[in-house]
Amino acid sequence: MPVDIIDASGTLLEVRIVGTLDKADYERLAMVVRDAIAREKRIRALVVAERFQGWERGADWSDVSLVTGEGQHIEKMAIVGEERWRDEVLLFTGKGLRPTAIEFFPPSRMAQARAWLSA
Repeated sequence: MPVDIIDASGTLLEVRIVGTLDKADYERLAMVVRDAIAREKRIRALVVAERFQGWERGADWSDVSLVTGEGQHIEKMAIVGEERWRDEVLLFTGKGLRPTAIEFFPPSRMAQARAWLSA
């Protein structure tokens, strides 16, 4: 399974995405996010992309309700991944188009990503 929910028990949601993100796993992740928001009201997210290969080709990625709806309840999102994916990942997450503070960090800066989330 490319999406591993590391921790969804509190206000910090930790997720690992390995390989290619497919639509079914994205929708499962969206349910976890919605549940965390319903329980905590406001959350922060750490997304670690390991050996990331992009998004499932041919899938319908037009549903942006997580970004436009629940996204207002995500205070901060730190994304850790290979630099080559920075622009596409930030576009996919809607950086600059939603109130969530979103930053991208290379794997060597995991500690800084965690510090930024907790600040």
